[in-house]
Amino acid sequence: VYRSASRMSFPVSIFMVQTYKKLRLYGISGSFFLFLRQNLLTMIDAIILATVILTLVLSIWLRSSKGQIGEKRVACILGRLPKDRYLVINNMILRTASGGTTQIDHVVISEYGIFVIETKYYKGWIYGGENGEYWTQNIYGHKYTLRNPIQQNMGHIRALKYHLKDFDGIPFISIVAFSRSANLRVDAASYVVYWNRILPVIRHFHIRQISYDQVLKIHEKLLSRNRSSKEIRKEHIRNVRSNEQKRNDAVASGKCPRCGGDLILRHGPYGPFYGCSNYPRCRYFLK
Repeated sequence: VYRSASRMSFPVSIFMVQTYKKLRLYGISGSFFLFLRQNLLTMIDAIILATVILTLVLSIWLRSSKGQIGEKRVACILGRLPKDRYLVINNMILRTASGGTTQIDHVVISEYGIFVIETKYYKGWIYGGENGEYWTQNIYGHKYTLRNPIQQNMGHIRALKYHLKDFDGIPFISIVAFSRSANLRVDAASYVVYWNRILPVIRHFHIRQISYDQVLKIHEKLLSRNRSSKEIRKEHIRNVRSNEQKRNDAVASGKCPRCGGDLILRHGPYGPFYGCSNYPRCRYFLK
C-alpha cells in the first residue's frame, strides 16, 4: 500500500495511507483494500479521460461556431430596431453577377438606406486599412492574417446592387462590427465599430431616401432571392475556397486579384508594398 501510495500525487497518497490505517483498525483485509484501490484508480482515470475529451470537444466546437455565435448576438441587437421602420434579414446567401455565391451576415432595409453588416468575432489587436487585401490580428505577439472585411463587405454590396438594379437612388451603408474581445487599430473611412455601436450608426441616418413601399418591395425581393438550402451552403463553402485560391494564384503571378492589373513594387512612408498599376481607379495593395 505504501509503495502504491508513493507513486501517486500527494493528496491521493495521504488519502490512501489514512484509509489503509483505518481499515486495519477495523480488521478489514489488505486484499479488500487493494481491490478498492484498483477500482478507485480506474474511476479517477475515467474521470480524467472524460474531462480531457470534453475539453477538446468544447474547444473545437467553440472555434468552429465562434462566427455563428457572433452573428446570433448581432441578430439579437438588430432585433431591437423598430419593426415598422427597419426590416432585417440575417444570414443570407445570394448569387453574384458572375454566377458564384456570397454570404451576407445581416441586411437592414429602411427608408434611410440599406445597411450591410459584416460581423467579426476576433480577439487581440486588429490592424488594417480601407484598401489592403489583408488585415493583421496580433494575439500576445503572435500575428495572423484575415481578409479585409471592408472589401469583403463591398463584395456583398455589389451582389445586393446586382439583385436590386431595378431600384434607383438606394444608398448602401457598409458596417463592419467586431466584438469587444478585439482591440481595433483600423484606419478607414468606412464604419468599423464594436457591436454596441451598430444601432447608433444606423440611427445616425435619419433622412428618408426611399419610400416605405419600396422598403417592402426590396425586402420581399431579397427574401425571394435568398438561397439557404444545405446544398447551396455547401456550394458557397466550395466557392469561398476556390476564390481564395484564385486570389493567391493571381498575386503569385504578379497580377491584381481585383482588376487584373500588374502589381508594381512601390515605396511609401510605412515601407515597401505592391500596388496595382491601375491606381487610382483600383486601390488594391499588398504589403
